[in-house]
Amino acid sequence: MKPVSKISKIEQLSVHYLEAGEGETIVFLHGAGGAPPESASFVSMLAAKHRVLLPSRPGFDETPLGDCATLTDIADIMAGFIRNKSDGPVHLVAQSAGGAVGCWLAVLYPELVSSLVLSAPSTFAVRHANAGGPPSPQEMDALLYGETPSWSGPPTEDERDRIAGNARANMARSQSADGNQDLLARLPEINALTLLLVGTGDRMIPPEAMAPIQKHIPNCQRVYIYGAAHELPISAGPQWVTLVSDFITRGEAFVVNVGSRDAL
Repeated sequence: MKPVSKISKIEQLSVHYLEAGEGETIVFLHGAGGAPPESASFVSMLAAKHRVLLPSRPGFDETPLGDCATLTDIADIMAGFIRNKSDGPVHLVAQSAGGAVGCWLAVLYPELVSSLVLSAPSTFAVRHANAGGPPSPQEMDALLYGETPSWSGPPTEDERDRIAGNARANMARSQSADGNQDLLARLPEINALTLLLVGTGDRMIPPEAMAPIQKHIPNCQRVYIYGAAHELPISAGPQWVTLVSDFITRGEAFVVNVGSRDAL
């Protein structure tokens, strides 16, 4: 099902989003680069069984930031978006730096969150300077999407420029050390059933960065996707879609049945 581009007015901001499908609602929260390239592909696949909403958060793709100075401010706006577009709680699927927004939503607005999928969350990753200088576009593609991404191919130059511009404009806020420590202290308040997805080929986020998440969220199950790079919806493709869809459909039964597997 092909996604449709729409706009929702939340407070004084216009939130652009994609929508597709019917059924229980999934809200996908993108990372620091904005919506991944070829988002329509994985949104369409998820929409085979679910209603999927992919909002562009304030400050991305040259949209106004408004008064969103912190991650909790952004969580407030996303809570307004959920209330505006859904009659009940939703399933949050948060990729990379979107994981911090997803966790804050689950902490501050538990009534809006049925379940939480944290896909390669970068919230507690410690970033180090690259002694060899910034990676080339081709090297960055490999870091994000892997050597053989599941969709049609590498992003266009325009897509690369958009992603890099979003990352430059928003990474400082997404990786606020003080904000992340505040969030770490509140992770035990998350009551939603949580799935932590990790790619074994992720060279951007070290495995130890996942430990605080699984340690402090009470109902959190970790599943590895063998060989997948950081941008899991693109690198793992249909396999990622299947895991997310099964988790949302099966809930506790999914955790019981896949909990003993090391990697999928």
